[in-house]
Amino acid sequence: MNVVKTKNIGFCFGVKRAIKMVLKAADETGGKVFTLGPIIHNPQMVNLLKEKGVTPVDDVHEITEGTIVFRTHGICKDEEEYAKTTGLKIIDTTCPFVKRVRKHANYLEKSGYQVVIVGDRNHPEVKSVLSYLDNDGIVLQEPTTLTARKVGVVSQTTLDKGTFVGIVKELIAGVEELRIYNTICESTQIRQNEAIELSGKVDMMLVVGGKNSSNTTKLYKVVHKVQPNTHHIETVDDLRPEWFRNVSRVGLTGGASTPDLIIDIVEGRAKNF
Repeated sequence: MNVVKTKNIGFCFGVKRAIKMVLKAADETGGKVFTLGPIIHNPQMVNLLKEKGVTPVDDVHEITEGTIVFRTHGICKDEEEYAKTTGLKIIDTTCPFVKRVRKHANYLEKSGYQVVIVGDRNHPEVKSVLSYLDNDGIVLQEPTTLTARKVGVVSQTTLDKGTFVGIVKELIAGVEELRIYNTICESTQIRQNEAIELSGKVDMMLVVGGKNSSNTTKLYKVVHKVQPNTHHIETVDDLRPEWFRNVSRVGLTGGASTPDLIIDIVEGRAKNF
């Protein structure tokens, strides 16, 4: 089986940075490192970190010792404020591109704009950005007309460009002044473009990454539009032999939080079908 990978695959800059920081903390402290929620949306990597003493918790109030880690997606304002009162060591692994969304959103709010965040209202990144606006923002997941004088728009970093553009076009109809910051992560856009291009040259596409990963899910959706024979898998165990019947060339891509090791194993198994 001929397997072709996209150029940009595996951990992105922000995830590499976060994993490096948290592993260093675990080595230095011998464990007792706690992340507020999973540090990244990849169950296999989270389980590996647990073995090294890095434990995800849902409530910052549960952490009474050790080191508190702010995850890559960012945390809520009240969680950060409380963490700083504990006196415990804090490691902030929030992706710099997520902080950029927060920065632009805060600027827009202070400048008198009604802030719109384009993204998934249930995603931790969006919840984080919204909290730093004291929840005085609008989250849009689909095109909607708003009636307002001044509207400022930012995007969830892992959003696909098509969704962002579609929502912005609809906003123009009812807004007197519209200010837009395209805060989609460049890595996200590059990965999607590469995967779309590759999907038109192969018989099947495999998108590897956590089922709870927003960027991987969106990667799958944009690829599936071009290549209907596309499968989103987490690990090699998800592969099915029947997928490979009458297939001679397979494209392989992965989300920004997918470890290289998992991608390599999937590649090896796919080649053997």
